[in-house]
Amino acid sequence: MDEYSAKVQKLGGKVVASKQAVPQIGYFAVALDPQGNPFGIFEDDPNAK
Repeated sequence: MDEYSAKVQKLGGKVVASKQAVPQIGYFAVALDPQGNPFGIFEDDPNAK
């Protein structure tokens, strides 16, 4: 998650909702690409709290 959030910013995008836990499922973040299109990043982690 952290690696790809950094990559989004390096390539001109913007993370608008940083890493958030979904307990026992994983983590997600919301970003915008350089044109302003939103997309999500998800990481599976059953130990998320």
